This record gives sequence, C-alpha cells and structure tokens, in this order.
Amino acid sequence: MKKKILLWALAVSLMLSLAACGKSEAAKAVDDQIAAIGEVTLESEAAISEAEAAVDALSEEDRKQLDNTDQLEQARADYEALVLASKVSEVEDAIAAIGTVTLESADAISAARSLYDGSEADVQSAVSNLADLEAAETALSDLRVGETEDLIAAIGEVTLESADAVDAAQAALDALSDADAAKVSNADVLTAAAEQLKALRQAQVDSLLAGMRLEEDKVRGIRFYNPKGWVYYDSNTWAADQRCFILPYLGQDSTHTWLRLVLNYTGDDWVFFKQILMNIDGEQHQKSFSYFDVVRDNSGGRVWEYIDLDVSNDSDVEWLWDIANSAETIIRFQGDDYSHDMTVTDVDKAAIRDCLTVYEALN
Repeated sequence: MKKKILLWALAVSLMLSLAACGKSEAAKAVDDQIAAIGEVTLESEAAISEAEAAVDALSEEDRKQLDNTDQLEQARADYEALVLASKVSEVEDAIAAIGTVTLESADAISAARSLYDGSEADVQSAVSNLADLEAAETALSDLRVGETEDLIAAIGEVTLESADAVDAAQAALDALSDADAAKVSNADVLTAAAEQLKALRQAQVDSLLAGMRLEEDKVRGIRFYNPKGWVYYDSNTWAADQRCFILPYLGQDSTHTWLRLVLNYTGDDWVFFKQILMNIDGEQHQKSFSYFDVVRDNSGGRVWEYIDLDVSNDSDVEWLWDIANSAETIIRFQGDDYSHDMTVTDVDKAAIRDCLTVYEALN
C-alpha cells in the first residue's frame, strides 16, 4: 500500500513538473509582468495597462497558461476604486474649503459647484458633503439679496446727488441671478428711485438748456446750444477778439447730442498756436492739431486764432470735467516761437460744467 501511495505521489509530481515545463516563455513573461505590479496605487495605471496589453497580445493557447489573470483583474479593480476615491476627495475638499460663507465666497462656491457638476455620476453619488455645498449656495444667495436690499434702502430721498447710490443699487440687482432678483423685497423702491432721478435729470437738462443761447439750422435740422459766458458774434464780427477762452457747446439733431469745444486766443500779436498745454491743478495735459486747422483773423489792431474741436470721446470729456472742477487751470496757446497763457475763469468753469452735465444726461 505504501508503495502505491509513493508511486501516486511521484506521478503527480511528474505531471506538475511537466506542466511547468510546458508553459511558454511568453506566458511566463506576462505572469511575471503581472506579479511586478505589486501594491496598487494611483501611479499604477501604466503598469496595469501594459500588463493588460501584454495579455491581449498573447495567443489563445498562451493565455490559457497564465496563472496571474485574477491578480491583474483585481489590480484593475483596486486602481479604479482609488481613482474614484481621489475624484470624490477632490470634490469634497473643494466644498470643505468654502468655509464660512461671505460675499467673497462666490469664487470658491462656483469652483466647487463646477467641479461637482463636471464629475461623473458615480463620483457625484459618492460625495458625502453635497448638502454643505447647497447650503453655501443658499447662504450666498441670501447675502447677495440682503446686500442689494441694503443698497436700495440707502438711496433714501432721491435728489440729483443720488445718482451714484441708484447706480450702485441697480448694478447689484443686475448682477443677481433671476431667481435671486425675484427675492429682493424692495426692488420696486429702486424702480421708483430710478424714475425720480430720471425726471430730476430731465428737469435739470431743461433748465440748463433754457439758460443757453439756441442757434438753429432749420435746413439741416440741427440745434446748437452755447452756454453762459459764450462769446457771440457782434456786428458781423465774431467777438472772439474780446478775450481768450476755452468753452464747449452742444450740437443736437433728431438722433443724438454731441459736444464740441472752441479754443480761442486773442491779443495784440500773433501766436500761431498749434498746441494747447494745460496745467489742471498741477496735472499736465496737452492737445495738438494741424497748424492749418486753426482759423486766424484780425480786426482793429487785434488778432484772434481759434479751433473748433469734436470732444465727444471719453478722454476729452474727462479732462474737461477736471477743468470744470479745478481750483486753478492755466491754458497755454503754444506756437513754434510764441505762446500765451490764460487762466480759466470761474464763469467759464461753470459753463463747461453745465455743458457736460447736459451732454452726459442726454447720452
């Protein structure tokens, strides 16, 4: 009996030996490659993919000889689980990073929401703190609505000086989503304030225009409004020979209103200016133009030179406001060889201010 058992053991051992000896070199190499994957981490993807590709490249006969296919399948499953956990953790960390919600939390909340919404369904379903993100969004909505309501309430009695307050409240309301805007309890107060301000501005414009001299070109359908202090024509001779000045005026047709500016030098001697240098409360500005764009004339021993410019662009309007609000503005009419300085009077500053007020209200 013992002899039979011994013979059976030898037979089994021989069969196993023969089986081992029968595995192809290709199968051995792939089994070794799978075994080399080792502990699976987020950095294991390349090794797993290469092993899977190696398995696929084997012949069917060689694949049947593999011992480590279960190990490879488990490595792939473990890797996918790690990837899922990493993605979930990224979303959860972004939500946790929001912290206490303030008006400055918008970017963090938006980033977390975008990350969540852009994730696959299995990631979304695994995120454990989605409720925190939703609560943060609600809190931010409430803060934005509250801020807008506070800005509207701060408008108070509407005057011409309320423009900044009305604009700030309107900007805050416009920045809200439709859903949040619908929550603003005093939006009707803002609407009423905007209408009141519009009416006040129109009344101011009407009053200022009424105080200006109107010159109308009925053929072209154009009206020109010259502010107080303007130097008018006198006895067919333009009274520009009376003084130096820098004054704007308004042009208006059926479609729009525009702004122009006359820079006028007058004196006993020619300057032949082609540049204006300005010192506005210590700030230096200049404006240059072609020599031939300047009109020059003389009468009774007096000479005058002037240029009529379009100043409807924002930069020109800005420095005209600077002049209107300045303590002191000195204008230099600069030629190649000669120059003349003048100080803008308070009367002319008021005229500039009136023109700019009307121009901006109508545009």
